[in-house]
Amino acid sequence: MSTIHWTTLSNVEPDRVRWLWDGRLALGKVTLLDGEPGSGKSLLALDLAARVSCGHAMPLNHGKPHEPADVVIFNADDGVADTVRPRLESAGADLSRVHCFDGEISASDLPRPKPALIIVDPLSVYLCLDRSAQPRAVLKQITELARESGAAVLAVQFLPKDGFWAGEVFDVARSVLYVSHIGHGRHRIALTKSNLRAISEVPPLLYNLEKSGESVKLGGWADGA
Repeated sequence: MSTIHWTTLSNVEPDRVRWLWDGRLALGKVTLLDGEPGSGKSLLALDLAARVSCGHAMPLNHGKPHEPADVVIFNADDGVADTVRPRLESAGADLSRVHCFDGEISASDLPRPKPALIIVDPLSVYLCLDRSAQPRAVLKQITELARESGAAVLAVQFLPKDGFWAGEVFDVARSVLYVSHIGHGRHRIALTKSNLRAISEVPPLLYNLEKSGESVKLGGWADGA
């Protein structure tokens, strides 16, 4: 029989949501980065990682930039040497603050100091998509990872909308950012779900995918409201 742990709310100190990217990426919470294939979701995640590593402001963010902080990337698809590093270099990242893992998701193995941003890319690989109990356990691990580390967890979505685990994934995410093509090389990122902020308060943003040497980076940020 499992033990039930009760919490009496009079013993809980009230707190506020803290943001890494105001209205879009909350510390200690899971945010899902969803969108159309080829819309630059992984590039966007790495662009945000570069900003965090250097303490640069988030795109069109009106809040005060954070101090430079560490980033952890659980990467199961792209080559670290030939893809992840060149993209981060193109985005101007401080590579000494970025750490890549190819093992299981766990808060106990995180480097010190604790990271401000954790990227899981792509989420579907870690879910396994085998209709067993394991994917639900992984979703629980990701939620605990955000809570225990205090980092903003950004899960990059490569899961079909009607996939077996789609509903569970959207339930776990406290916020969902959706990326789409709008034509002429422009892309749009919009907040489509949030349990933390009214969606009407967070306008969509526009950006370009721009060639930078042998790599591609994001640029041309603009308000898309």
